[in-house]
Amino acid sequence: MNINLSIDGFKKGKVYLQKIQDSALVNIDSVFVQNGDIIKLKHKISSPEIFYINLDISNSEKRIEFFGEKGDILIKTNLKKFNSEFEITGSFNDSVYRNYLKIIKQFNYNRLDLIKQSINKSQKKELDSVIVIEEKIENLNKRQYLYSLNFAVTNSNSHVSPLIALNEFSKNKVLLDTIIKSLNKEILISKYGKRLKATLNKIDDL
Repeated sequence: MNINLSIDGFKKGKVYLQKIQDSALVNIDSVFVQNGDIIKLKHKISSPEIFYINLDISNSEKRIEFFGEKGDILIKTNLKKFNSEFEITGSFNDSVYRNYLKIIKQFNYNRLDLIKQSINKSQKKELDSVIVIEEKIENLNKRQYLYSLNFAVTNSNSHVSPLIALNEFSKNKVLLDTIIKSLNKEILISKYGKRLKATLNKIDDL
């Protein structure tokens, strides 16, 4: 995987390529930039997985999360809004991942709005309204759950599918089995595919 990174406004400093390894975030490549040099990072991978671009290893909240895969990947961003306004091209799986995250973000916005309404009604002692809002939150959670399941099954040709399964359904044997059966062979033998099968096997052993 070869990454060409463009950060508008970034003139000097260190850039890190990171990933999760043994439950810890580790640096796998880095480059020191000065005078606005072209930023190139690389890493040998066997199958697509999640990576991070970071300017400060002590601040994980400002990193860019993306789906890396073999080949050339271009990432464009700017220093001021580093991890909120970026574009990624060259990764099929990242494109699928962005589509998923876009809808999940909307669910989160709606949930936050309902929580704010609930707090407001609670402060005003309008308990009947609080109950109605809590029911709306519960329904929203169910819709998000079903959306994630449907997305994982209908995008079974993407490495995003087993990642969603691991993040959202790791304790549900039936749903994990359903998603695994939908995956094609290439996905099954990938990093996340193998981890998904291992997770299902652990449930069987309980």
